[in-house]
Amino acid sequence: MARRTFDVIDVEEILVRWHAGRSLNEISQSLGVDRKTLRKYVAPAVAAGIEPGGPAKSEQEWRELVREWFPELADTRLRQVTWPTHEQGRPPLTRQRFPEQTPG
Repeated sequence: MARRTFDVIDVEEILVRWHAGRSLNEISQSLGVDRKTLRKYVAPAVAAGIEPGGPAKSEQEWRELVREWFPELADTRLRQVTWPTHEQGRPPLTRQRFPEQTPG
């Protein structure tokens, strides 16, 4: 599967489906997300003692939990922390010229 970026709403949807009792395999198939990725996002809920089928949570409660557990999803500037470091060692981009193609 291709790498993708998740937002708070995406992780919230994962947690809502998991909390409703759907298996990670079912969620993986329906959302097109790898099971390892799902485990990453479900792990804090499990660590907090939240179980599938437990007391219902509102969308706002899930949103607050996701922002607490994954602050980089709520504030995209936190995803870009290493970019300046990478740019220091990177040579400036130059435009390469390619020979004109002549119809053959």
